[in-house]
Amino acid sequence: MTKSAEQLKQLSIKEFTKAAQVYESDHAGIYEICKDDYPQMLEELQSESFEDVLDVGCGTGAVLELLHGEYPEKRLTGLDLTPRMIEVARAKQLENVRFIVGDAEALPFESRSFDAVLCSNSFHHYPHPEKFFSEAARVLRPGGRLILRDYTSNDFVVWLMNNLELPLARLMGHGDVRICKVSELRTLTEGARLFLLKLETQKGFRAHLVARKE
Repeated sequence: MTKSAEQLKQLSIKEFTKAAQVYESDHAGIYEICKDDYPQMLEELQSESFEDVLDVGCGTGAVLELLHGEYPEKRLTGLDLTPRMIEVARAKQLENVRFIVGDAEALPFESRSFDAVLCSNSFHHYPHPEKFFSEAARVLRPGGRLILRDYTSNDFVVWLMNNLELPLARLMGHGDVRICKVSELRTLTEGARLFLLKLETQKGFRAHLVARKE
């Protein structure tokens, strides 16, 4: 039976409530791959000046903790759907960093609030990816960038993921929704009226996307 968007989100909350305690440990299991995205994401962010950054699907705040260590004066915000993840992130007590429970498809921020929106390895959990792209565009300032890393591959492998791997993952209690093809990521970017700067398929079935609000 097909699950509703709300059911899928509840699956994610349940999954990551359990994962919160081990997410940054040496025993993170399948979540270890998340750490591989951090250097590329931060390198991309640091290629231009910024003051206000939003990390959507921030988990326990690992990316913002790294960023805060290098730029303690910047204003950083992390948002995650799972309250337990945000509890762990807040416990770090990082100055100038705020962590908020919220939905990536309905961002609780004013328009034109951020110079950059980051999204690392959580995008495939969103039931309505077009809503996230629209919301990211809304909260970005003119000239701001969306920097996204997630799963992708060639069309056949993506089909296998969506039709075999992810349904099995959901049966096992994971909140994975759908992997996007590169062409779909391009369409989502254009639909949100963002200008595509980079869209690359990298090793490890990774998509690297950078888009600018004009």
